[in-house]
Amino acid sequence: MRYPSTLLAWALTVFTFAQGTEKTMHTDSGTVQLHWFTTGELSTKAWTDADNRWGHSWAYDRKGQVIFDRQTRRIGGHASVDYRYHPNGGISRADYSTMPDGGIQWYESTTTFDEDGKQTGFSERGLDNDGPMRPHVTVPADPPSPVPAYKQEEVHEQRLFTNEYFVVARKNCRVQLRPKQPGPAAENIDATLLKGDTLRGGTYSMGERFDPPLGQVAVIATNRRGKPKYKVLRTDSVQVSAEHRRWYMIVGR
Repeated sequence: MRYPSTLLAWALTVFTFAQGTEKTMHTDSGTVQLHWFTTGELSTKAWTDADNRWGHSWAYDRKGQVIFDRQTRRIGGHASVDYRYHPNGGISRADYSTMPDGGIQWYESTTTFDEDGKQTGFSERGLDNDGPMRPHVTVPADPPSPVPAYKQEEVHEQRLFTNEYFVVARKNCRVQLRPKQPGPAAENIDATLLKGDTLRGGTYSMGERFDPPLGQVAVIATNRRGKPKYKVLRTDSVQVSAEHRRWYMIVGR
């Protein structure tokens, strides 16, 4: 009586291994979804920022070369990528869709690949201000040609730099922090600080650059009666790593 259960468990294990493995990771800068080939190489990666607004999606062949690359978003409309996979874990199809918020325009494309990551087809359709786009289908010759207007050798995977910000009080004061893009990693904060206190505000991520916090966060410092007698006198920084910098905003008068 145990054989059917044993065979079912074995079949599920084989099926899971054949489809490759997946993992979702949560970091200060956002969420990363990873999918691997059955032989261990990275197949796809999708990143979404901590505010669940902007993102990016990449697909790779076994050699680690990018074969598909699109920006995604869930703000101002949407832009999304949906992958389908071969049994070896590599992508067989990438469906891309985008539409602005409140506009009539829309666009969809489908790109297909063989098990080695070579493009085998491309089709697109959509609607712009001039009317419906004429459906376009491309079946590449041998060897397959890349997606129109997409050059693989020019693809650059953008790294995200983490900016962490603090407030250092030189006087007893009340501080309000108002991020321009509030979210779980950068929330609105109201705090009372004593002279010498350091308040951690939060973090924000930028594409391969460090951006001073005063361009991202409004700082309002008042005395205990609510009068705006204080301001940010200067901003110091400490490089934590190649992709992480801490900013210290000194508040006083």
